[in-house]
Amino acid sequence: MHRFTFSKSLICATLGIISLPSFAALQPESEAALAGETQRTCHFNKDTSTDCTTTYRYTILTNNGREMLSRIDFSFPETDQLEIIDAQSTQPGAKPVALAQSQIDTRMAPNPDKGFLRASQTSIAFPNLRIGTRLTYTVREHTMAKPLMEHFHYLMTFGPSPARSDAFKTTFTAEQPIVWRSELMENFTFTPSADNKTLVIEQKKPLFVNYINEAGNAYIRQIPRVEIGSSSQVQDHFGSLAKRYNDIVSARLPASAAKTVSGLKNLPPAQQVSGLMQYIHDQYRYMGDWRATDRGYVPFTLSEIEDRGYGDCKDLSVLLTAMLKASGINAHTSWVSRGTNPMGLLLPGTSAANHAIVRAEVDGQVWWLDPTNPVFLPGRSMPDIQNRWALVIGADGKVSEDHIPEEQPSLSMEVKKYEHFNREGQARTTAEIAMGQMTLMQLSYADTDSGVSATDLNLCNHFGKEISDCKITRENTGFVVPERYRVHATLTNLRSLENLSGQHIYKPAFMSDRWDTLMNYRRTGQLADLYMADPEKMTYDITLSGARVGKDIKTCKVNSPWFDMELSGKRSKNEYRYLYSVTQKHSWLSHDEIMSAPFEAMLQQARDCNENMQQVVQLNAKA
Repeated sequence: MHRFTFSKSLICATLGIISLPSFAALQPESEAALAGETQRTCHFNKDTSTDCTTTYRYTILTNNGREMLSRIDFSFPETDQLEIIDAQSTQPGAKPVALAQSQIDTRMAPNPDKGFLRASQTSIAFPNLRIGTRLTYTVREHTMAKPLMEHFHYLMTFGPSPARSDAFKTTFTAEQPIVWRSELMENFTFTPSADNKTLVIEQKKPLFVNYINEAGNAYIRQIPRVEIGSSSQVQDHFGSLAKRYNDIVSARLPASAAKTVSGLKNLPPAQQVSGLMQYIHDQYRYMGDWRATDRGYVPFTLSEIEDRGYGDCKDLSVLLTAMLKASGINAHTSWVSRGTNPMGLLLPGTSAANHAIVRAEVDGQVWWLDPTNPVFLPGRSMPDIQNRWALVIGADGKVSEDHIPEEQPSLSMEVKKYEHFNREGQARTTAEIAMGQMTLMQLSYADTDSGVSATDLNLCNHFGKEISDCKITRENTGFVVPERYRVHATLTNLRSLENLSGQHIYKPAFMSDRWDTLMNYRRTGQLADLYMADPEKMTYDITLSGARVGKDIKTCKVNSPWFDMELSGKRSKNEYRYLYSVTQKHSWLSHDEIMSAPFEAMLQQARDCNENMQQVVQLNAKA
């Protein structure tokens, strides 16, 4: 279980499950790097431990395929077992050659940045790989049962890949009847036994699906997948875990936590929540510790968390839940699938979630709290947990499914800027910027991660291509960010105007390539959905002096289900003023939406409106 990843820049760049690297298209099958066959048998034991044997066969089709198989790694907890058997390679026209034991290496797997693991890693390296080489190897695995898990849950996904799948067959057996749910699995057959204790899943014909030249923020949000388990009921999978969580939460608070709760008790609920989030941020590090045992979903006790001074998402969430309850705030630990691109819930089993958070009722509203994040904005869910299911632990131990909504767009950037041009076309600039939402949270994180001076330099560089004597004035940021935060900037923009055939062209800094990028998506036939980050609104109020503009801006408006935009201008005797706003209403743009006629019309209107902002200006003789 992990936490939200913040970019070091001021622009959020969150990575998800299937990120694609511009004519965009499905890659032709002739360019497949490998041809592969997979045959697997898995048995789910009564205690939910698993025994699987998988045989892989690959034929190298390109040099890229050779690189993909240069070294093959398998990482597994030291409590599990993994063995490589029957590994061999066959050169074109030659006989199979068994892989030497010297080419199989097992060692301690590297620990993650934020925690400790007791994991081993086995690697195999086949010699003399070239185009046409055929590899075959069989892996036997035993996976131990996780604590308090009484039902098994297993998932398989078949996402885009540079390897062609010529054959795939998996046979599942279990001590109890198997249930399954699937999505987009039309190219596979499902054959259960009469007692449903055996299920065979087999690919009907060779398949090759891979995407090329998609945008950097493009994702395939629906892929073929299947989930199998011993129950379709959430309580069967999570009931014992919920009881353990409630037992931990109901224990006596550690002394430091109890003192903090007492010190905040006279504040309004929203301020109490902020105070508790601040306390956990100040006193505890986000770090997972699986050295003693593979705890799975099971948190440490409250006293163990305090003794260590760190914990992973489930540890910090049960601590926060306990402190909120002690403060009189209705709160429940919850499980979610965290990330940019979450999958819907097919079977409500323990392989579906990867993160623990807290559902709290504050002043009549539901807040979804994540104590592992480096910043906190009261009342707003982080983008990586919005618009998805959540499994909530009730006070009675019942686990129920809830939904975390997508946040409504709110002001993330409000810029008021005054630019005065001299005779050389340089502009003395002053600006007042009000930040909120993710823009402010990124700023706060950047201050902590890179330092205030580095962040100020980053801010200055966003004002133009050649900036000098830039000075940023602002208050210190902190873990709890306010609804609005102000930045004052003064600077000289040495290239505020572009010289085009002797004419001075003013192009406002807020003119983005947003609309051109979306037009390019349509023109080049891209296929994936686009992640646009947190819904937001940005406004700009720009005043120019020291020059005469060549035209008046025509007022224009764009209203659509995806974006709203408005532009107007006003001329006075010695100044010209731009007023511009754009609202992004949703985090995602689907392929079907982007390719629709209404979206095309919106794009054309927005781009035409944007073009109005570009001006020919004549500098004053005296400035």
